[in-house]
Amino acid sequence: MNRALTRTVGTLGLMSAATAGAPSGPPAAGSDASVEAHSLDPGRSPIAVTSDGRTVVLAVVHRLDEATGGALLDAASAAVNARTERIDVDLRSLESYTDAGARALVSCRDLCAHLPEGLHYRTGRGPGRDALMAAYTDVSAPDAGR
Repeated sequence: MNRALTRTVGTLGLMSAATAGAPSGPPAAGSDASVEAHSLDPGRSPIAVTSDGRTVVLAVVHRLDEATGGALLDAASAAVNARTERIDVDLRSLESYTDAGARALVSCRDLCAHLPEGLHYRTGRGPGRDALMAAYTDVSAPDAGR
């Protein structure tokens, strides 16, 4: 099935099957397992969630601080629980970051370690790349001790 790229911005809980690129179906009823979608108003959520097939893209908009880092982890967790194959964290629209926010990038790596196609970061020059470099400055590779 060839699906068009979709874009949803919302509060982030467990992603519906349609958002994750799987066959459409209703989200789990009566639980925290739904995505409350909003119009494309980045002021409502610091994370823009898009999907393309089995890849979920989590774009961090404006600032990556502790609260945004928490929202990023919630979104990544929702995507993992929806059995997506790959997650891309897009940092190209990032304007600033804090150390606490940058640490969420490492936590995302740990959360997504078992995805079939893994976790990938999208950066360019500027704050997005700087945040990623800051996040991994003092972190050793997962297999470094073996």
